[in-house]
Amino acid sequence: MAVLMLLDMPGATTEQYDQLNEAMGIHGDEDAPEGLIHHVVGSDENGLTIVDVWESEEAFGRFAEERLRPAVEDVGIQDGPDPRVHPVHNRLDGAGTDAGVIVIIEMDDLTPDVYDQMTSKMDAHAGDGGNHPSVSHTAARTDGGALLVVDVWDSPESFGRFGEEQIGPVAAEANLGPMEPRFVPLHNRITGRAAE
Repeated sequence: MAVLMLLDMPGATTEQYDQLNEAMGIHGDEDAPEGLIHHVVGSDENGLTIVDVWESEEAFGRFAEERLRPAVEDVGIQDGPDPRVHPVHNRLDGAGTDAGVIVIIEMDDLTPDVYDQMTSKMDAHAGDGGNHPSVSHTAARTDGGALLVVDVWDSPESFGRFGEEQIGPVAAEANLGPMEPRFVPLHNRITGRAAE
């Protein structure tokens, strides 16, 4: 089963991230690790936010043990918090092409059932979701029973328009509380070769 991995690295820099990729020999899509479906990293005043989708938790574990940990030691990055790893509930590649910002949504009352009810009424989620205006959309089930949603959009403004036009009406029907998305400017994106 595919998993979403989210890691916030307070104080880490894009320079350290670039050094880490260099140490692992990852320069772009052609060097994507085995089992990786999608990788994005963003940077803001808090540090780095890294989000991956892997074909399985085992694939992520192998990569972390065999390539990531040795490279982290070589580059000298301090150990940070453990990554959050959650099973993917839904994932789609949208019609968007300009990857500019990572959008992260965490809401206790956004459960898989509520999400399924909402998305069944949204044009963007019709069919295979290929007309979704984001670059990518992933919803993963957290340990607490809610969903963690991570999208890649061209801008916060585009997501805001989508929120008003498509999310807002169905969220109101579902009595969903207020949404406070977190926006992290994108630094790098890698598309893997893994089969989903």
